[in-house]
Amino acid sequence: MKRLFLTLFIMQILVARSQEKNLDRNSISTIIGVIDKRDSNCLSEIERAKMDFKFEEIFYYIEPEGYLDSDYKRHHPYLKKLLKEKQIEFCYSPEVEFSLYRIGNKVESYPAVTNCYYKASNELLNLKYGHNFTKQIERTADSLYVISRIETPFEYPNGVDNYCMIYPNATEFLDQKKQILKDFFTVFRFPSGFIKSINQRDFFAKTNFIIKRDSKISDINIEINFTNPENTKFSDSIVSQLRAFIENANWKAAVSSGVIVNSKFQINFYN
Repeated sequence: MKRLFLTLFIMQILVARSQEKNLDRNSISTIIGVIDKRDSNCLSEIERAKMDFKFEEIFYYIEPEGYLDSDYKRHHPYLKKLLKEKQIEFCYSPEVEFSLYRIGNKVESYPAVTNCYYKASNELLNLKYGHNFTKQIERTADSLYVISRIETPFEYPNGVDNYCMIYPNATEFLDQKKQILKDFFTVFRFPSGFIKSINQRDFFAKTNFIIKRDSKISDINIEINFTNPENTKFSDSIVSQLRAFIENANWKAAVSSGVIVNSKFQINFYN
């Protein structure tokens, strides 16, 4: 039995090594990274980009895969200006970007690359103007956009940097609202005479407010509804506790493209 397992194990290693050799045999390093030699279309597009770059420099915006925020192109007017200063044109890639794209059939296929021409054009800009030139100039453009509207609050979390923390008491980005509720109900007290519900929320309070650049709070809005209508008379008392908590909690100003900004935050309080 041990010999059988050993034989199977050795066979798996040999198969894996064979696949690696096959990958190496079919791979080639290019300006846009390692691609499959059989992707002749991509190889020819890279060469075409090199030829065209001699006569005209163009930055191509390649729309990434997946979910995109509604304002993901917010920096483009500033990006175009920055590129124009270097006599670089700005264009949008007409191709859809796919990271998992294969050509072939069920028997044999190989990984193919999309946007080869446009990626190669951008990499040529990086070679000429410096490592990560395209990423850096996009970030600079976005920072300029943020600064241009610095007094206007940015929606949190979509309008600020990814995983930006505004409640330091939480240990994780996704746990912030959970921690806020926990901290609030640690100090919250039901008014005397409040009729508590069984197996239901006693109240549901929608709140939104501005976390300013100095980490202070402004523009607090609170809308509260009670499961038991008789508790409506306690609205002022509970709203007062909510307001006091929001005003005095430990907040941290949000950051968008490296710039500290005002942000609009929404959270619902319920027990």
